[in-house]
Order: sequence, then structure tokens, then C-alpha cells
Amino acid sequence: MKSRNKEMTAKAVLIALLVSTAASPFQSSMASSKSAAKKISVTLNKKTLSLKTGQRFRLKAKKKPAKAKVSFSSSKRSVVSVNKTGLVKAKKPGKASITATVKYKGKKKKAVCKVRVVSKKKTINKQIQPSAPAANTQQPTPTATVKPVITAPTATPSATPKGTPRATKTPSPTPVEITYKADYTVELGSTLDVKKEVKPSEGVITDYNVSTSNSYVAIIDARGKIKPLHIGKCTLVLTSKTDDTKKETYKLCVTDEFVAEDGYNFYKEDIAHGEVSDFTYPSQYRESGEGHAKIYFPPDYDPKKKTYNLLFCLHGGGQNEDYWTCGRKTSAGAGCHANNIMDYLYDTKEAEECIVVFPNGNINYDKSKTYPNTEPNPVVQNSWSNCYLFEYEVIYDLLPYMEKNYPVKKGAAHTGVCGLSMGCGEAIELGLKHPDLFQYMGFFSAGPFASTKQTIVTTQEDANRLNSQIKLCFFITGQQDHMMDDSARRFVNQCDLLGLNNMFLEVKGTGHDDRCWDRAFYTFMQYAFK
Repeated sequence: MKSRNKEMTAKAVLIALLVSTAASPFQSSMASSKSAAKKISVTLNKKTLSLKTGQRFRLKAKKKPAKAKVSFSSSKRSVVSVNKTGLVKAKKPGKASITATVKYKGKKKKAVCKVRVVSKKKTINKQIQPSAPAANTQQPTPTATVKPVITAPTATPSATPKGTPRATKTPSPTPVEITYKADYTVELGSTLDVKKEVKPSEGVITDYNVSTSNSYVAIIDARGKIKPLHIGKCTLVLTSKTDDTKKETYKLCVTDEFVAEDGYNFYKEDIAHGEVSDFTYPSQYRESGEGHAKIYFPPDYDPKKKTYNLLFCLHGGGQNEDYWTCGRKTSAGAGCHANNIMDYLYDTKEAEECIVVFPNGNINYDKSKTYPNTEPNPVVQNSWSNCYLFEYEVIYDLLPYMEKNYPVKKGAAHTGVCGLSMGCGEAIELGLKHPDLFQYMGFFSAGPFASTKQTIVTTQEDANRLNSQIKLCFFITGQQDHMMDDSARRFVNQCDLLGLNNMFLEVKGTGHDDRCWDRAFYTFMQYAFK
């Protein structure tokens, strides 16, 4: 009996052990699944969003755990679309929801942003008069690349000294208004129906063939609609179907809303970061025989497997090569945040990969010395004496050095220049005088001219020649910035009068300060090298 009881007890223990062993993986899996579910979370940077048709906004999802996958979807794609990176595009008036879904170990969490899209009326002149002068329907043939010829510039404004906090007051002469008025304005992401919107002064639209003077900015698609491709200005040309000498021309402007997320220029812990370092290069124009610059390399920089676009980014007067990247991590003032902005734009996939060089634009000029490649006996004004040689140095020393020692793509299509204040003047001298070397140009705050008597864009032939070579000419200034008798706006008006394809943007609530320059750099880099 005792033997039988022991046998039964042993069997019971064995069964219990088997049940326990079999249940353990299932219980473990359940516990793991519950644990994973508790860990999963997702939040969006916006819970509600109001956009105008054509506007864009980047939704960012903060997720846990970091390995979780996130996807975006729209409840009404006809109203608002969203891509895999969270870029929202408003298409037509209405309401929709954007849902961010995080998946991890078979579990899901969702976050929703409610979007309201309102209509933005197109700017259309109902009583349109043909614009003068008449436009060419064909682009001029680019001029051949020749050895640069550099002439001394005219008067140039100086910038605020290094470390100066953002300006609360700026010189306020009588503000100059931008006189360019487009006959038709269309935003990126939308179209303009030629048959419905374009009203010729004679006859009806079906009597004409319609084209644009710059297919880089906008084209007419197969449905007879104006399709914008890039921000800029061009001419809409109507040519009579029965008499090709009879034409009507209208001004067309392609715009964008330039929506920036709060904190776009501050350091973010949860994204990949590029590297900022220093380098020196041989210089024929400096007493020391070498120049010094900062350089930004993008995240995942790979000099062995990749080649990159090249941008020269120029500082203002009284500043040096540190200024564009010396801003505080999470506050504005006393320096810009170009490196943080580049990191942000790479993370949101809004910028092309490029190497950014921040050179020192100050070079002492000794009138008693002879410098290579320069004009004999140039007339150099005192306000420009420390800038005059910089143009030569970039062209003959720095650009060749970069092409020889770094994995940069060669040619004007992959090279750009931008600058603030004094650096804006240097950028204009480099870009507009050498479109065979630079196709992308950003001019931020003031310009190189104290009056309209500048020597770079003075005729329609100048404008046509530049239009045939450059891709982006972007003027950006602070709303309250009227330095040097408003020379920036005066120059823009001159360019518009002659037909130079350019864009102009005022940064609201800013003057001659780094809040404006950060925004200018952010905006410019969304379109450079595209």
C-alpha cells in the first residue's frame, strides 16, 4: 500500500512538473507581450493643425521604444496627404486626420493630428496688361566657361560686430517697397488652370498656344494647367495660333509657404548629427600664406563611397568663420545655428547632402602690393578693403582646394554660395559675377550697393544671361531691416525690372539679426541643389 502511494505521489509530481514546464513559455510570452505593450507609446508634435492649400508641415512622432516602426496615414488623401517621413501637404479645403501608428512586437499604438485645410485665393489680376519688355520663349544659350574676370565692387554695408545680440532697433530710412506684382501666382503643390484663369487682352485663350519662359520654374502640362516645379519668377507667354508674331506676356510667380517647426534651429538629442571641424588651406592673398575655415560634414559622411554638393556660407562684418555655428544649443542670439539646421533638414529629408564651408571673409588689403589674378590699380573703397581679395581667394585658392582634397561634386550645378550682411555682398560678388561656378545663391540681409548704381545686373541682357545659367537666386531680409538706404530691396526691384529670375522673402518680426539669418539659411537650404 505504501509502495502504491509513493508511486501515485511520484506521478502527481511528474505531471505537475510537466504542466509547469509546458505553461512556462506561454506565461513568459504573455508577460513579455504585456510588458512590450506597456512600453509602446507615440506622441506627435502637433495635435491640431491649420493649413492653407499648398502649405506643408512636418509632423514628428516621438516613439517608444526607439526600435519601433512608425507609419503615417491620412483619413482623406484628397484633402491632405502625408508621406512616410510625416511631411503633410494640404491639397484642398476640408478636414482630415493624420494618424501615426507605432508597431513593436505585434503591438500597436496610435496618435492623431486633426488637420483643417482652408482655401488660399490665387492672386489674379483681372485686368491684365501685357508686361514689358516682351519675353523670349527660349532660354538664352549659356556662355562658355572662361577665366573669371573680377572687378572692384561698389559700396557695401557692414554687419553688426561679432557677439552682438539681435537688434531691437535698426536704421529706419523711408522703407522701399517691392514693386514686382505678379499677374498670376501659384503655390508649389497646386496648379493653375490656364483655360479658366488666364484672360488674354484680345480674343479668348483657345486662340493662343501657352508656354512659360523658364521650364525650371513652371511648365504647362498636357491638361493645359500651369504646373509649378520650383520657386521663382518667369513669364507666361501667349502666342497666337494664326500669327506667331502676335504675343501677350504675363508675370508668373511660383511661391511656397516656408513652414518651419518651432525649435528647428536648436540642438535635438534624438536625431543624427553632422560634424563641425576646422581646416586650413593655402592662400595667395593672406600675409600668413594660409586661410582658416570651419567645415560641416553631414551625418553618415562617407568620403570613400559618396560625393557631395558644396556650399560656401559667408559671415558678416566684424565676425569670423565661427559665427554661423556658434549659436547656443537651445536659444537665439549672438550667433547662428547652421549646423543644427542642417541636422534638422537631413532628419526631415528636406535638404540634399552637402558639405558646408564657413571661411573667414576678412583679408587685409595692401594697396602697395600686387596680388595674382587681380585687376591692375583697382579702385577699392574703404568699406570694402577687407573684402576685396576674398572673391579671388575663393575662386583661385579655396574652391580648387576643396575639389582636390574633399569628395565634392565638381561643377556649378553642385556648387552654391550664401551669406549674411557683409557676407551677402561677398556672395553677390561671387555668385552673380561667376554663374559659371555657382548655380545656387542665397543673399541674406542688405546688399552690396548703397544705391541702384550697381554694375552686375544693369541690362535685360545681363538678366537673360544669368537666367540661362543659375538655378536659384534667393533674396531674404528681415521685415524691419532697412540698412544702407534699403539697398537689398532696391536691388531686388532692379532685378525684377530687368527680368532676373529671383525670389524675395521677408522674415516677419526680425531686423538685421541672427533670428532672420537662421530662418534665411533654413529656407534657402530647402531648395538648394534641387
